[in-house]
Amino acid sequence: MSASHESCAEYYHEDTKYDRKTIHRFQSLDFSSKPAPFKDYQTDNPISLMPYLPFNFIPFTRTPLPEPPPQPPYPWGLAELSQLLFFSYGVTAIIDSPRTEQTFLRAAPSAGGLYPAEVYLATRDLPFISDGIFHYNGKDHTLATLYEGDFWPRLSAWAFDHPSFEESHAALILSGYFDRSAWRYGERGYRRILLDTGHLLGNIVLMSYQTGFVPYPLSGFNDQAINSFLFLGDQKEVVLVVVPLVRLQDAKDNSLSLPFFPSPVAFPYHPPEKPETGDIFRDLHRFSSLGSQPPAVVNTSGRENERIPGEDFGSRFTPLSEPIPLETDFPEFENQIPRALLTRRSGRQFSGEPLDFSQLSTILSFSYREIDVPDSSGTLPVQHFFQPELFKSWLIVNQVTGLASGIYLFDPRGGHVTLLKEGNFQEEIYEAVLSQDLGRDASFVLIQTADLESLVVQFGDRVYRTLHMDAGQIGERINLAAVHLGLGASGIGGFYDDEVTDLLGLSHQTAVLYITTVGALPG
Repeated sequence: MSASHESCAEYYHEDTKYDRKTIHRFQSLDFSSKPAPFKDYQTDNPISLMPYLPFNFIPFTRTPLPEPPPQPPYPWGLAELSQLLFFSYGVTAIIDSPRTEQTFLRAAPSAGGLYPAEVYLATRDLPFISDGIFHYNGKDHTLATLYEGDFWPRLSAWAFDHPSFEESHAALILSGYFDRSAWRYGERGYRRILLDTGHLLGNIVLMSYQTGFVPYPLSGFNDQAINSFLFLGDQKEVVLVVVPLVRLQDAKDNSLSLPFFPSPVAFPYHPPEKPETGDIFRDLHRFSSLGSQPPAVVNTSGRENERIPGEDFGSRFTPLSEPIPLETDFPEFENQIPRALLTRRSGRQFSGEPLDFSQLSTILSFSYREIDVPDSSGTLPVQHFFQPELFKSWLIVNQVTGLASGIYLFDPRGGHVTLLKEGNFQEEIYEAVLSQDLGRDASFVLIQTADLESLVVQFGDRVYRTLHMDAGQIGERINLAAVHLGLGASGIGGFYDDEVTDLLGLSHQTAVLYITTVGALPG
């Protein structure tokens, strides 16, 4: 597609690529203008969720937890909401420094520790909390009341009446706060916001099951209506995902399908003559928004034998081996998710030691698979990703016992990897990720890419959101699987885009979404 026919998503992605000639043009950071990491709503009676945590002490201060007040009889209550929110996005550690203000680390990772996501809670017909809309403050682990009243019919209508709203009494709303990431990453910050929101969503999905819920992450909703309702507008903060929470016993077949709504396709995109930082990604978000009448639902699930946009692009390398199946005998550790979330930290350094093929198999299998919900007739598969089949996954294997070093294509559906180019590419990936040692010392590196040009033609600019949030959710699962295995993992959102595609034998028009490194930790 020529530049004159680019969509806004294509223009934005090309415009925010890093390369060696332009990366040094970024201005030094002005710490006096750094946005606050927490959004603080002033309220007279915040709802404290601290007493309901499953600890005797607050983990990072060792302050004893107060006794929880009595709750009205009901199958679930504030304890479940408290644990879901804390282990998804609560503060899990505080770092003191004599020179700077305290640093609050949260259950979900964030590029540069900027935490651009915000979490809101909507409730209806619950005996322990008013009907209304609340904001979650992770620093204090409290809920601030924004509205009281029954807004469920409106929320359901804005989410195009997805069936999960009929059975749900609580829903989470995830937003992205533009300036937090743009302050450090400029125009490319929108990529980081989407990836970070995906990481948070990964926690919410896993913790929902820990607390007795089935989550339904909805990427399709009336953007303007829900943003206006929360007084967000579309310049500083925008809603990215709506997640109704249905109790396990209330989940029904008709709620299992997650609709995929494309945005209208608009070509070509004409950028501002002299754009300020954030102008392009605000345009992209606006072009990818839906109104009160969404386009027809697109469902690509179950189309294994049909062509899906993005499936026919590929590397110039040809397979050197038959597909190598992943090992299927791996440990289940879903019941240890809270512990992993509490101890998870992004890897800062790897030892360079090899991993076993079984460890690689465990990490990849857990990170891409759907979760089966128990049902009277067995299990019901529930989709928690948006459309992960729209992007491809590649491996750079540096040191994995039982697997030759080289470049592989990973097929999550088939559960196998295929060798495309044998050799040691540690220095190449090290250079491509801005000379970060993590790339060279990792045992393996996962790279996710998409044929953005063909995807936008069918799904519109909104596909840019879902591609990155899916990649982020998978990245979070990789983090947690690595923690469980005693390994390290770290997502990398900064890289020389075209050098990565060159390494994989792909066209420069291929969009690199995310890179995740996994390796052994120093002894």
